[in-house]
Amino acid sequence: MFNLTRREFLQLGAASTAALAAGSGLSALAQADELARGGKDFGRKSHKERQGIPSVCLQCVSGCGIIGYVEDGRLVKIEGNPEHPNSRGTICARGQAGVNQVYDPDRILYPMRRVGARGEGKWKRISWEEALNEVAGKMRELRESGKPHEFVFRYGRNRVTDYTDRFFDAYGTPHRLNHTTICEGSKQVALQMTWGKGRELADAAHTKYVLNFGCNPYEAHTQHSSLVQRIVEGRVENGAKLVTFDVRMSNTAGRSDEWFPVKPGTDAAVALAMCNVIMEEQLYDEKFINTWTNVTVEQLKQHLAQFTPEWAEKISGVPAKDIARIAKEFAGNRPRATTLSYRGVCAHYNGTISERCISLLNIIIGSIDQKGGYGVPKGPKFADVKPKPEKVKLHSELAKPKEYPLATHTVSQLGLPLIKEGREKVSIYMTYVNNDAYSYPDNNLMTEILKDEKLIPYFVAVDAYMGEATALADIILPDAIYLERTHLDKDDPYGMVPYIALRQKIVAPLGEAKSFHEYILPELAKRIGGGMEQYYAYGTVEDFMTVQLGKTPELLSEGGLDYLKKHGVWYDKTKKPAYKAHTKEVKPEDLVGTTADENGVITKLDDHGKPVYVGIMIEGKALKGFSPDKHFDTGGKIAVYSKVLEEKGFPALPTYVPIPEHQNLKADELIMTTFKVNVHTQSRTANCKWLSEIYHENSLWMHPEAAAKRGLKDGDLVVVTSKVGSQKIKLRVTEGIYPGVVSFADSVGHSAYGRIASGKQVTDAEDVEDELVWWKDRGAHLNSIIPVTVDPVGGNQGWMDTVVTVKKA
Repeated sequence: MFNLTRREFLQLGAASTAALAAGSGLSALAQADELARGGKDFGRKSHKERQGIPSVCLQCVSGCGIIGYVEDGRLVKIEGNPEHPNSRGTICARGQAGVNQVYDPDRILYPMRRVGARGEGKWKRISWEEALNEVAGKMRELRESGKPHEFVFRYGRNRVTDYTDRFFDAYGTPHRLNHTTICEGSKQVALQMTWGKGRELADAAHTKYVLNFGCNPYEAHTQHSSLVQRIVEGRVENGAKLVTFDVRMSNTAGRSDEWFPVKPGTDAAVALAMCNVIMEEQLYDEKFINTWTNVTVEQLKQHLAQFTPEWAEKISGVPAKDIARIAKEFAGNRPRATTLSYRGVCAHYNGTISERCISLLNIIIGSIDQKGGYGVPKGPKFADVKPKPEKVKLHSELAKPKEYPLATHTVSQLGLPLIKEGREKVSIYMTYVNNDAYSYPDNNLMTEILKDEKLIPYFVAVDAYMGEATALADIILPDAIYLERTHLDKDDPYGMVPYIALRQKIVAPLGEAKSFHEYILPELAKRIGGGMEQYYAYGTVEDFMTVQLGKTPELLSEGGLDYLKKHGVWYDKTKKPAYKAHTKEVKPEDLVGTTADENGVITKLDDHGKPVYVGIMIEGKALKGFSPDKHFDTGGKIAVYSKVLEEKGFPALPTYVPIPEHQNLKADELIMTTFKVNVHTQSRTANCKWLSEIYHENSLWMHPEAAAKRGLKDGDLVVVTSKVGSQKIKLRVTEGIYPGVVSFADSVGHSAYGRIASGKQVTDAEDVEDELVWWKDRGAHLNSIIPVTVDPVGGNQGWMDTVVTVKKA
């Protein structure tokens, strides 16, 4: 018998593909029958049709529609759901590798209590009854002593906030720490304070021009598959042009019509210079600016006059002539032109202000909510399930530190450091699929705090995998993963028609794993008592979801939950894309009982006597306008001039704010940035065998000029040093990066998270091979040398601002 290892098979496959492409075999394949689009699958041995169950992926936040195929009670395959209006039957490698999440050989399957020192790795298996009674007992004691505010809940990816908010409002703690500011918190704040919506929805399928600043949709994005297929669609069908500004030759930059390497944190200078050109060349939409913003054309011209292309070139490194040319091309395609931006912009000290500069490009050409322009999200709303506890009114210094009053999300990176500082006393710390000790900056500091039993006396982790933080817990409650639980899901619709999806159980939870929202929270509420149990009188999760769907009678008429179970998703197919929603008239019945102020803003008092935005008077008509976010009163128009920024001492108009650490770099100093690869998601996927086999080792990207100055060559082992530490990593010398920058990919370099993620040898009797992990290198995790920093406006972690030196190891 001929023995072939996996590595040899992959090498042989690559060689065979090359030979096939060069020979006549390719034409033979071209004559084969086209595969079916999807929706069915058959057993390889039985040839019987497998059971297909539609659901929603959660390998990243994109929420793509999937179908899980089950054979003999085991999940064997995942593919895209063709009925899903966003993903349209496509999923990426991560989505397919969800199978690995279910059957990870190191998955946590039973409740466990720590029996050694914290972090020593010694555990005792206990029963659910014992685990729940212990946790509930400590929570009840804290609550009955009048100290529920000493309980802290921290979560990573939480798609069941309707359930978790219910529980922790009932319990009485204000400390609910999300992870948004280690992702895109500053972007959301910038959009919220400008036109009320915290997400962008570029109508890429219908656009003719895309200006991309620091965004990488071809590789990693919050709407990865859904967005990139529409960018491709726009380029193929409309001849749309894609221009990318990024410090690195990302997959997106490589597939762009033009790529400009830009100095980190200077995207705003480029955007402002483009705005300057558009205004000077009179390529703007005068009516839109004067009608729908709180500034005039003349005010904008006066403000933007200082930001010339020549000025921007000196700051960013992008040639002035290209800035001017691209600005004219962009405006020449209005309103079917849009921008994209993400962590390359918002993950800086100046992230919020810079995002407002990029938004201004869409505003001045009038592409906001236009076909092919910059869309405003239009998601559905769920009905409240009653009885519902009142919101906790106590302030949380861990979630909303007083230094950052404009940050609308938890300033995540400060949560643990503020506990160490003594900002809030903590008696119980509970995490839900969260990994502070890996995903956060300066993770050595985070680990040190989590280990300190004086700062965190009792640590409960709800998780399916032994991540670096979960390994430090006192008790672990095994979580049912996204393929083993059920709840409603929704996201921003690229078809401009709202949709509702169902993330439903495809297989039963493995071992004794239990769903956090379906089992653990209700059981804890019953055991804690004190009135908490009344908020779980709704019955089953299906009963809960049925009430939630009450605001969507059209879906209920088609079968409600039964329809979702069968199709996985629903949207009103009779509705057409709703562009220019701000110009629609308010219904007469919605104007009953309203008043309008001196600025034409129409409001109505709610049940609590608070004014609620209804619309705005424009030219004698009551129009819907731009509905303000609950955090910022934008008055129904686009707040180009931000009074709230002015009040807090920040620039009221979009402007360029230099990053302090980057202004006086020493000769040997470089700026270090991070990026994501297309087969991994932050800390969450390195345990997936199929994905880690593809990508398990990273390197530090460096430009040849920078390498030559330091006497370094490709493949060298180097030491990277910042003000908080040093780390070793292999070097990759490439011209695909800005000369003064080094960059690394995250998601690898685990010290925990199971043997597959950590690169240690593991065997599995159920696998067809003895060698499950043939690779030895697991890469380097440089978060340990990234200091905790904060955008003073939106609160984002400054992932792209770290100043380092690099030397040969």
